[in-house]
Amino acid sequence: MKWIIGIVAAAAVVVIALGIWVRLKPVPDSALAFPEVTQGVGDYPSQGGFVAVRTPDDTQAALARLLDAARATPRTDIVSQGDDRFVAITRSLVFGFPDVAHVWAEGDRVIVQSHLVIGKGDAGVNAAKVRGWLERAGL
Repeated sequence: MKWIIGIVAAAAVVVIALGIWVRLKPVPDSALAFPEVTQGVGDYPSQGGFVAVRTPDDTQAALARLLDAARATPRTDIVSQGDDRFVAITRSLVFGFPDVAHVWAEGDRVIVQSHLVIGKGDAGVNAAKVRGWLERAGL
């Protein structure tokens, strides 16, 4: 019986330590750099991420609406913002795993790219977030 309690206690310590490490680990600068996206209009899922490309009538208005959508997302911080782009970090509810979203205008395209920072798979979380932002922004 004592060994079961010991195993449960050790597992709890590992889970708590993992949660603290994930929340305190800074997002690397390389994850904040804007990626190159050459695809045309469409949705492009990838392992641990998602890219959406749209061609709205007014890219600046679309960016403003996407920024509003990002700001309304729980556990999301805008960490960088310029005239034609912004970067947002969203953390998962329980452990605080970070996902980085890049949103920018390039010519007549608005590109929204979101990707996990830690791990290999996100169970569709980034795709759902990006699609939600696009829907809220009317794109």
